[in-house]
Order: sequence, then C-alpha cells, then structure tokens
Amino acid sequence: MSPLVRRVIAVIIGCAVAIGIVRLLEQLAHQVTMPAGLDPTNIGQVKLALERGEFPLASLALVLCGWLLAAYAGSRIAARIGQARIASLAFTVIFTAVIIHDLTALPHPTWMWIGGALGVPLVALGAAGETITVRGL
Repeated sequence: MSPLVRRVIAVIIGCAVAIGIVRLLEQLAHQVTMPAGLDPTNIGQVKLALERGEFPLASLALVLCGWLLAAYAGSRIAARIGQARIASLAFTVIFTAVIIHDLTALPHPTWMWIGGALGVPLVALGAAGETITVRGL
C-alpha cells in the first residue's frame, strides 16, 4: 500500500474513532444531566436551553472532555496507522474544523470555545508528539 493511501485511511479511521468518542460522551451527558423536559433530539429546544444557561456545568464539561479525549485518540490513531505526523496534522485540521462548526451551530459558553477551539488542536498535536517508529502496522 502506498504511503499516501495509508495516510488517508489513517485520517479517516482517526476521524471515525473521534466522532464515535464524541457521540458516546454526548449521549452520556444527555442521560446523566439533562434539564427537565428537554428533548435532546430537538435542536431548537437545545439551542434555547443553551441560550438560557439551563444546561448543567457537568453536562457541558463532559462534552468538552469528550472533544479532548477524541482529539487525543484520533490523533494518536492517525499518526500510528499513517506512520507519519502529517496524518496526525491532517486529522487535527479536520477535527478542529468539526468542533468549531459545532461551536458555531449552537450558543456555547466562552470556556467551551476556549477548550474546543484552542484545546482540541493543542491536545491533538501533543498526542502525535512522539516520532512514529512502528513499521509493521
């Protein structure tokens, strides 16, 4: 398999794992700490609850932790499978764009913007900080 194809596949797998982690922790946040009477599948209700500050801090913190964990795991996977830091960099750009899109879609608090827009790329880039020496994957 050519190195380019390997790196593209690595980025796709890293993104898939990251999205899975985010969805899992968002579901957990919705089950554990959801405002009474809120339907999490109704975007209008979610937006209104965020604007009013009705979401518990624990719920929002769990979502941010999911973003950071996903950034770490996805970046490590992309770098490891792709056998190059460029795969991790590509993952970082794509995943950060996804998080910023999520942040702009709904009114999140400032601390989530800082954690998402700044924390996610820093964690993702830090995760691929080691030189990739594994050749057998």
